[in-house]
Amino acid sequence: SSNGKTFSLLSPKTHEVVAKVFEASEKDVDRAVASAKAAQPAWAALTVEERSSCFKKLATLVREHNDELARLEALSMGKPVSTFIDGHAFSWLFDYYSESGYDVQGTSSLNMPGFVNLTFRQPYGVVGVIIPWNVPLLFFAKKAAPALAVGNTVVLKSSEKAPLAASITYPAREYLLTFKQSARIGHFIKEAGFPPGVINIVTGFGNVSGSVLSHHMDVRALSFTGSTRTGRLIQQASSKSNLKPVFLELGGKSPAIVFEDADLEAAAQATQYSVRTNSGQTCMATSRVYVQDTIAEKFIALFKEKFGPVRVGDPTLKETNHGPQADKVQYENVLKYLEIGKKDGKLIMGGNPDSRENGYFVAPTIFTDTPEDSVIMREEVFGPVVNINIFKTEEEVMAKANNTEYGLYAAVFTKNIDRAMRFAKGLEAGTVGVNCTSPTTGKDTPFGGYKGSGLGREGLHHSLDHFLETKSFEFDSGFVSRYKILSAVAKCFAVPGPCRYCAHIGAECGVAARPKQRPYYHVSEEEYRCSMQILRHFVQKEELNLETLRSIAKDLQIDTTNTQQQTQRRDSKTTDDSPGSEDAVQNDSEADTEEIADLHEQLGCLMQDSLGEYRYVGAYSEIAFNSAVCTMKDPPSPEVEDSKIIPPPKENFPPQKPERTKLLYEAASPTQPYLPPREYCDYYVARFFEEVHCIYWLYPIEQFHARLDDTYVTGGGTATSSWLCSLYAIFALGAASNANSQNSLLNDFISPETRQIPDAKTSEGYLALAKALVPAVHDEADIDSIRALAILSVALLTFRFRITSYLYMGTAMQIAFSLGFQHDKSPTNQSPVTKQINRRIWWTLYIMDQEVASRCGSPCVSDERSLRIQTPLPSEQVLNPGTNTPLGCLSVSTSLNRLKREIIQTIYPERSSDSRTISFSKVTSYVSSLQRWQTEMPSHLKWGVPVAPTHRRSIGILHLNYWNAMMLLSQPFLLYLVIKGSTLNHPKRTWFEKLGEICIDAARNAVVVIKTMSTDQSISSLITFDCVCTLKVIMILALGLAKSESQELRRDIEACVSMLENMEQVGFCRSVVQELPTRLAQLGFKSESNDTDVKVDFAQQATLSNLWPEFDP
Repeated sequence: SSNGKTFSLLSPKTHEVVAKVFEASEKDVDRAVASAKAAQPAWAALTVEERSSCFKKLATLVREHNDELARLEALSMGKPVSTFIDGHAFSWLFDYYSESGYDVQGTSSLNMPGFVNLTFRQPYGVVGVIIPWNVPLLFFAKKAAPALAVGNTVVLKSSEKAPLAASITYPAREYLLTFKQSARIGHFIKEAGFPPGVINIVTGFGNVSGSVLSHHMDVRALSFTGSTRTGRLIQQASSKSNLKPVFLELGGKSPAIVFEDADLEAAAQATQYSVRTNSGQTCMATSRVYVQDTIAEKFIALFKEKFGPVRVGDPTLKETNHGPQADKVQYENVLKYLEIGKKDGKLIMGGNPDSRENGYFVAPTIFTDTPEDSVIMREEVFGPVVNINIFKTEEEVMAKANNTEYGLYAAVFTKNIDRAMRFAKGLEAGTVGVNCTSPTTGKDTPFGGYKGSGLGREGLHHSLDHFLETKSFEFDSGFVSRYKILSAVAKCFAVPGPCRYCAHIGAECGVAARPKQRPYYHVSEEEYRCSMQILRHFVQKEELNLETLRSIAKDLQIDTTNTQQQTQRRDSKTTDDSPGSEDAVQNDSEADTEEIADLHEQLGCLMQDSLGEYRYVGAYSEIAFNSAVCTMKDPPSPEVEDSKIIPPPKENFPPQKPERTKLLYEAASPTQPYLPPREYCDYYVARFFEEVHCIYWLYPIEQFHARLDDTYVTGGGTATSSWLCSLYAIFALGAASNANSQNSLLNDFISPETRQIPDAKTSEGYLALAKALVPAVHDEADIDSIRALAILSVALLTFRFRITSYLYMGTAMQIAFSLGFQHDKSPTNQSPVTKQINRRIWWTLYIMDQEVASRCGSPCVSDERSLRIQTPLPSEQVLNPGTNTPLGCLSVSTSLNRLKREIIQTIYPERSSDSRTISFSKVTSYVSSLQRWQTEMPSHLKWGVPVAPTHRRSIGILHLNYWNAMMLLSQPFLLYLVIKGSTLNHPKRTWFEKLGEICIDAARNAVVVIKTMSTDQSISSLITFDCVCTLKVIMILALGLAKSESQELRRDIEACVSMLENMEQVGFCRSVVQELPTRLAQLGFKSESNDTDVKVDFAQQATLSNLWPEFDP
């Protein structure tokens, strides 16, 4: 459990606590689903034999531990060990399904001339399973085994009443120590060799974990057994989320009909066993028995004789055959129905709690002559209670038997075959037994309910169908002969192309127009995109077959494992051996320092902008820090006035201010605004969503594309100024380098013919169009205005308009204030989805506000010291963030951003009330908080865990943000140590040394992330953060070299410079690459330049500390 929350499991026999069970939170369910989603492609790719070995090992383990599992069930819900066969049933099912994979086959048809038509049966992906408490192991196997056998992964929720056999618990008493961590099935699953994430088990209550699972957008199918009321709620959840297919086995009020020609001895035995087994706690118990009047007296006597004698007692003892009700709730519910039965019918046996024991025991109870409209005749009792009524004619009893909202099971006892067939057809139930009754069912026949007893059928063959989707595939068998003709035509008429399929198989394409790219949210589309990325990188000349793809996947897995091990070594060093841990920094008499405040006062704080004005730059800005590092060789004197001036870049500074474009109407959107050709537009938008929107979420992707389509249909004449401003800002980012871009999306969206005619607008032109709309955007002041100003702020920052970016972001925050976003205020008629959109936008703005402000070193607008924020984080079950953003990323990013704000307020105080003194204990507590944030991160977001290609960038940026926060906390101590270390006394110097080591270690960990992102091609120049963080790493590593010579640090600096040079040279990144050789030369690195590029020579040089006489080693 992510929050450590547990609940107590009480023995229904002794009422004592037998275990503490972890209670899953919403976050835990999200993590389980994410784990299942990540594991599913590899699991589905295994052969039937490879999956089979896991099934058979699990079946063997459970069979061998049947007695242990029986004891766990007896302790948790009171089922007598003498009646427990669930472990053997579990094993039989897993054994069966271990070899059922080859039963999954599609169909073929030749009915269309010239075509071969096929159907494929494919797994859904992630399947949710919610099992009941009365027979948990059996339902575990009935639902999970077929789902797994066909390639799905499973997230299973066990019942809070009986979690011991299937879930993770901790025993509460000494006599349970042999069941330590009684996750018996969970333990067996791991031992059987199932890969991590294939089977995920969560425990807890239905209103939390069950609800989240039912609503979850990444759960593609769900199977549930339980009450009809809960089944309705699950159906509603499906309709409100992703319309996942739901398979329900629900309650029952099953009738048994005994005719005068029946074998009364056998009928009495079968019907009483049906009601008494499992203390009456079965959904298909025949709790309504109808007896023909001519044999009623004899049958009732036989029934009482067989039903009454039970051995009540401790369910863990073999002599007991009648256990207690599962818990207090079930017990009191049965007692309620007993009182109703006494009032409406005639009690002939039982009717009271069993006085021989102290547990929740109910004696077998019989009522007769109960009216058909009585509550006890219409509702499920779920206890050892039966109603026996008398009938005269077939018509009468058929009507009475069907007069119920349930229809799970029915039974008829007769020797008349014609009558048996009439009743088998006429009874409204999913299963009808003739001369037998529940729990007897056919192993190879489907089981399920009519009416309120459920949807769908389970069974050896039918359960496989539950967890498979059907895909139709039409193959034009005449394609090969026509292909030659089409190829010739294509050569003559220069048909545009190729289409995506032809491009990937290396064939010539004769398709006249490329299909329009649209977003999809189905798992199969994600699988397609992942496959396409693998093909782009690796399969250029090889034949596309299963053997080739398996070989590539195996190589990727090996590379991922090596990278993960390397990162784990680095993380281990940071977590365990880093001087940032509280144990590593020894307390000393000097518990605080003012030196950092003195350092901040001596740093430059004024920098000239594009208008020639000097703008203030705060101490926590990278600009001030980088300038201080680069001027260490000859730092200015505090007495000199110009010491406050930060030198501007030498290359192309200041940038030219975009000209303001004259629109047709200044106060509103133009009637015919400029729109680029659609292929260029699709390319710009795709880059924005892959590289920017995955970090700063502002639009539901399907809503965005629908509006974009409408804009192109209408020519933009009806578009609002805010919407056009957003588009122009997106186009400005996308158009930054379209002429020579190496981005793989360029070939996907823009055909070679279209590229011959470049877009009429450049990035500067689009920025001018966007800025011209800003007055009208201010006037609209709605949610689209927030989006427009936020995106424009990102674009302006990318193109080095730092102050304007800061101002626009502040305006976006103020519009959000005016709409009440910070207090989660909205009209009562606002839809739940819109509310979640507003919440997600608010927290995106909150993060963007801090990040834009940090570039200027200026205050945030959303300062929680003066602003009360009441808005909760958005629900990702109602609003899925989309394919480019992993679940939980916004929540984790927000918590890190809040921690970063606290660090800035402490280490870089701006307010007059803030203390100049910095407590070392406070600094180390921040180090611990950051490390705790990393440790508690959801598993699917951790570094080194295999992730979907579309999530690589957002997860990489998340971890860069973490190491950046660690550097932000410790960098002033390292800087002071280098430039003024000689002024520190010994105790303080020890602190500064330790924090300096933390800073360097954080920078080196950031290099690992940056290298991986560069290799994955998930690093981007469209936002400044990637470049800013890389530049800061270089500066910190340079400080590390100032302390002591290190070839590793030199190699890391060289790698960072190389990665900056290999990034798209646009905007801020281009400026940094041009300026970097000069700055590195200031630090003592030799540089060489030519007409085409700039290279830095990292050959062995004298230790940098020798160049700075003020440095005291």
